Amino acid sequence: MPAAPAPDPRLPEIRAYYGLSQLELSELLGVSRALVALTETGQRKLPAAAAQALHPLVAAMSAAASAGAAVPAPDWGPLQAYQQQCQAQAATLRRELARMQQKAVQYQHRLQVLPTLHASLPVASEEHAQAWVAQLLEEARQQWQRNGPGAQALLTVRIKALEYEAAEALRELAMAGAWALTKS
Repeated sequence: MPAAPAPDPRLPEIRAYYGLSQLELSELLGVSRALVALTETGQRKLPAAAAQALHPLVAAMSAAASAGAAVPAPDWGPLQAYQQQCQAQAATLRRELARMQQKAVQYQHRLQVLPTLHASLPVASEEHAQAWVAQLLEEARQQWQRNGPGAQALLTVRIKALEYEAAEALRELAMAGAWALTKS
């Protein structure tokens, strides 16, 4: 019985170097993905034409390693835009938080005063006045839920998260600046 072919270590190295899947490499070589997998494990050998198609990939890897081929500078624009977007959103939410706090105080005052006002209206008082006070009280309860401490805490957490993201993006940009200095 003939010995099984040895695994071809070039295939995983080539795939890792270029970030190719087995399918992508198989398409480049003109063979099936299964054949690439079997070749990597030493169960099969590549046909001569496919093995020949590997040579330019291997040569390019070697040339790039020895020449220190130039890689285009990274585009830090999207990270910078994201950092600015986080800052802008945090500023908008801080203004919203200030409005919520102001509304919460107003609705807190309503909640404190309206039950007393409602109770002090004479029974024979106009039904319209009773309904008006009851409506104001219900609106105050709903707005207290939308603008009170619980809602403010949620918004504060979101603001802190955005500020943290903006700071982390800025830190990454600072490191990118240091990276760019080492490459020039």
